[in-house]
Amino acid sequence: MRVAYIQASAGVHGRALLGALLEIGASVETIQRGWQQLALPAAEMVSQRMTLSGHAATAVQLTTPDLTDFLALHHHTGFGRILEASRLAERIRQPLLTMVRRFFSAVEHRYPDGPPQALFTAWLTDLLYLGSGVVLALDELDVEACEVSPLNLGSGYVEDNQTLQPIPHPLTVELVRDCPVHGSTLPGELTTIDGAAIVTALATQFGPLPSMTLWRTGYGLVMAGGSSSVAHMQVMLGEVEGAVDGDRIAVLEANIDDMNPEFYEVIYARLFAQGALDVTLTPMMMKKNRPANKLTVLAPLDLANAIAQLMLLETSTFGVRMYEAQRRKLDRFWRDVQTRCGVIPVKCGVLDGRIVQAAPEYDSCKQLAEEHGIPVRLIYAEAAGRASAWLGESRG
Repeated sequence: MRVAYIQASAGVHGRALLGALLEIGASVETIQRGWQQLALPAAEMVSQRMTLSGHAATAVQLTTPDLTDFLALHHHTGFGRILEASRLAERIRQPLLTMVRRFFSAVEHRYPDGPPQALFTAWLTDLLYLGSGVVLALDELDVEACEVSPLNLGSGYVEDNQTLQPIPHPLTVELVRDCPVHGSTLPGELTTIDGAAIVTALATQFGPLPSMTLWRTGYGLVMAGGSSSVAHMQVMLGEVEGAVDGDRIAVLEANIDDMNPEFYEVIYARLFAQGALDVTLTPMMMKKNRPANKLTVLAPLDLANAIAQLMLLETSTFGVRMYEAQRRKLDRFWRDVQTRCGVIPVKCGVLDGRIVQAAPEYDSCKQLAEEHGIPVRLIYAEAAGRASAWLGESRG
């Protein structure tokens, strides 16, 4: 499995992280095309390789437009709709949604009356362009997982809306909650708000450098207030043998025996809109021999409380069980297969570099079946039969 190890011992800046990925081999053109697919207003980005004190690294100069009107039109729910409507792959959309949701959650927690508009616009502008840029760069480099060292948050104070805020910034603290962190004897903000939002959304785990075959190393830098204040970042790209993609998720459960089953349609829709990864119902028997259902929801850890609240509001349950689980999953990608009625997208699962699963997309099979007036099972069987030839192939 191809892994990017983000060395955060000197902190995390979004621009420095993007510069390191560009130095490894990602392209500015790919990132700018991705911005267009996201319908973001045009921005200019220039990368420049620099040498400071004998150390070479790539700096990113980003010139963004004023997003005040754009942000007024698209609240965080609007960003979700933009991402869903884009042609970007799910592996790109999902971490971007996670970044935006985590950022808005942190803002709402720290600024219940709303932050100053100018600061909010600046923070979110950086996150939208730099966060999407990092995700697009990782995708171009075929990175399957990101591991991150413990985060150096820095120390001292930073000016925020003409007031002094402690370092780390309160928003940064919210974003790195439950992550391994440490400080520095040198004063300064080493992990920025955008940097914290990016790495906490992308990290599959925090810890030391894993055992890996190292392929490339990239260095990024950002200069703040002149060359006397320079932040460097290192990203190492390599192969971890025998690894299966995995992460940690929240599992939420509720036993329901006294609710109109017609309500499940709305509950399912609202759970997925809230960010649930999967929703299932399991028939069961409860006390007094009552037929019932167990509602199970899989969700990102940072959305567990919000989804639990939704379950309590939308169902008749009096309680929700919550626990954390390790999820191991196949790497996934999409490939089209040609059938006699048209093209069907097929979701492929990869284990140890080889295709082991190939599942035709049901909605596409259903659409073609309706258009041609034939049973959907025939379309599905043909697509599955043709895709079965890929099983055992090396991913390439």
